[in-house]
Amino acid sequence: MTSPDNEPEVATSKDTMQRARLDHGSLSARSAYQQASSECRNALDLLRTQHIRLVWLRTALFFIAAICLLLGYAGDSYRLLLLSIGWTTAALFLAAIIRHEHLRIRRLDLESDLRLYGHLLARLDRNWGNIPHQPALPVIHQLAYADDLDLAGSTSLLKLISMANTYAGRQTLQSWLSEPVSWRTVKARQMATQTLMPLREFRLSIIRKIRSTSVNAEHPYGLPGWSQSPNWLPTHPVANTLSFVGPGIVILGLLGLAAAYFGENQTWVNVSAICLGVGFLINILVTVFWGSWIHDIFQKVTGEHRAVYQFASVFRSLGELPCDPQKDTAATPTAELATAELGTSKSESSILCEIKRRATESPKSATMGFAKLMNIVRLANFQRDPVLYLVYLVLQLFFLWDFRVLRLLESWKSQFGAEVGGWFDALGQCEALISSATLADEYRDWCYPLPPENESTYLFARALGHPLLKDQDRVVNDLQIQDQKPLVVVTGSNMAGKSTFLRAIGLNVVLSRTGAPVCGETLRIPSFELATSIRIRDSLSDGVSFFMAELKRLKEVVDLAQKHHQLAKTDPDTPKILFLLDEILQGTNSQERQIAVATVLQQLLDSRATGLVSTHDLDLAHAPEVQDISQTVHFREYFEQQDGREVMRFDYRMRPGPTPTTNALKLLQLVGLDKNSTPPSADAS
Repeated sequence: MTSPDNEPEVATSKDTMQRARLDHGSLSARSAYQQASSECRNALDLLRTQHIRLVWLRTALFFIAAICLLLGYAGDSYRLLLLSIGWTTAALFLAAIIRHEHLRIRRLDLESDLRLYGHLLARLDRNWGNIPHQPALPVIHQLAYADDLDLAGSTSLLKLISMANTYAGRQTLQSWLSEPVSWRTVKARQMATQTLMPLREFRLSIIRKIRSTSVNAEHPYGLPGWSQSPNWLPTHPVANTLSFVGPGIVILGLLGLAAAYFGENQTWVNVSAICLGVGFLINILVTVFWGSWIHDIFQKVTGEHRAVYQFASVFRSLGELPCDPQKDTAATPTAELATAELGTSKSESSILCEIKRRATESPKSATMGFAKLMNIVRLANFQRDPVLYLVYLVLQLFFLWDFRVLRLLESWKSQFGAEVGGWFDALGQCEALISSATLADEYRDWCYPLPPENESTYLFARALGHPLLKDQDRVVNDLQIQDQKPLVVVTGSNMAGKSTFLRAIGLNVVLSRTGAPVCGETLRIPSFELATSIRIRDSLSDGVSFFMAELKRLKEVVDLAQKHHQLAKTDPDTPKILFLLDEILQGTNSQERQIAVATVLQQLLDSRATGLVSTHDLDLAHAPEVQDISQTVHFREYFEQQDGREVMRFDYRMRPGPTPTTNALKLLQLVGLDKNSTPPSADAS
């Protein structure tokens, strides 16, 4: 941990950082979420009480003002007193309206915070139905193993880890999950994650601000897209020309009226009035024909719920990121060990520094750009402001105000448009790191993965578990794969946990790419590319049987392994293939299956791939061609009496050697399908 004396200085809100560190040390993530959720509920209850009182107060003030003003202007008695009371209460009524609006905004913020803490607690409890949907982007959909490993969907790794709310954040995080990278890159992400992990309040403040910009929209803010689009005015020459002609004629008319007023020339008055009429007509027609398009541009720049103000605040907050490379120390012993083993200097942990530079420190930083943009947005929002709407109508009628503001926006785009993509890329990286750091804060006993200790060890895992399972349901196991026997044959009965174990390995490999900790005590792996065949489906519409679909998947796995083997001959940094194959080639007879599986496995191992294959076919596990290249492990079941009935149980513990038991016939008996059994009772397990 970084000592207080070595804490990096930040631009602003240092006290917030200090409080966040205290919170991290004194409360677990779950306790902090529960406490904050309770505080939100209490504050909402108080706001509801204040809201009811304010409604009654507003109603009373309205009637008092209306009655006093009516009586004051209608009669002569006590006129001054009545008018004084009437206008005073009218002013108080307006103040109450403003106060009511502040309470409404505060209520929306608290409700948003309450949903956020509910989301965080649902993640901890694996209450998947209460976790907001995390849309999978093409980078995930195109992965052959995405469905096999539950990367996306209703119960998925994305739902567990992602706290990203912008498109850039989702794109960054999902790209990190999808792409094997060098250990140097992983280490840089780990160091940034560990730096952010103690800053719980800072992380949550960023999430809150971004969440408040939209309600589950895929692209809640149109500024990045608009900044890369062509300018509107040059592509609409007629509108552009008329935007000068109309106001120009109006100004001539006004000047003519002024000259006529001082010169008392009726001809000038008539000519000026005609000029004003023509100018107003042009301005009205231009507004009717093109005004909605310009307002659409204003909407993109302003964003849903005036997102521009929230994003400006977010980028200012990124100036508080601690990134001093001389003071950036690893947060855990594992991280220090990884730094030493990789030869990675602390100055190379520059992700946060680059994010901060783009946000606040570069010549065209996001904070500078948003500061100028917000001044223009305030002008653009005249037509959305109830108080200034009449002013807007006058400005639009006389000077085509929308076109004047649009010209300012396009001038801003010429100065900053090329930088906007980089700003949001930096924010996307920050969201991805916040996602990893939030997971690290919630699971402080999980480990940061490390590279292998030597080239002969392909994978070493201690107490590795499935990250998507509830904490109380998770069973952990150890595994080691070395070059002498690069294949692990996982045997066991039906439902004993073979597929779950394969998925646990694959999910933790994917998770390791993000810089987040993984669900285990120790994990040492090289940079792995995954190839899987776990969840195969036939397709009647495509005329593909289950067996043919499985063959096609296995062909893809073998082709990928061979491709990587060839690439590794010229590029030593090519990721090694880790294959995970579950009950493959079930659609053929046992003898042919042994031969076919052995052929597939041999091709994979000849390509220097390593991996696991599960089976409940004991003949396959004992086949000499498989035994020579593999280690065999198994999961087993046991039986116990419950309420006078025999019930099958599983401990999901992996043991060495092939399984000594099978359970297919026993399952038939338990469900009443063997010929000697009686039908099961209604409460049979």
